[in-house]
Amino acid sequence: MLIDVRDPDEFATGSFKTAVNIPVEALEEKIKDFSTDKPIVYFCATGARSGEAFYMTQDVRESLKNVFYVDAEIEFKDGKFEIKKPH
Repeated sequence: MLIDVRDPDEFATGSFKTAVNIPVEALEEKIKDFSTDKPIVYFCATGARSGEAFYMTQDVRESLKNVFYVDAEIEFKDGKFEIKKPH
């Protein structure tokens, strides 16, 4: 499950094809509903909010084990994306 934790206006500029948008501010209440059957990968533009989402998930629901985040810069533009190492 790909979760884009950016704000809706950022998500509207582009994202990964199968990603769902759950802004990090709205994430905590939704974590309890996540399936344990699928890996979860959080991402954002810089890795900061995705890291926050990762640690929040660990705090709220320790039983979710296949949770990851992308610690990189991701730029979405014109239906394409570029991933760069974080600064």
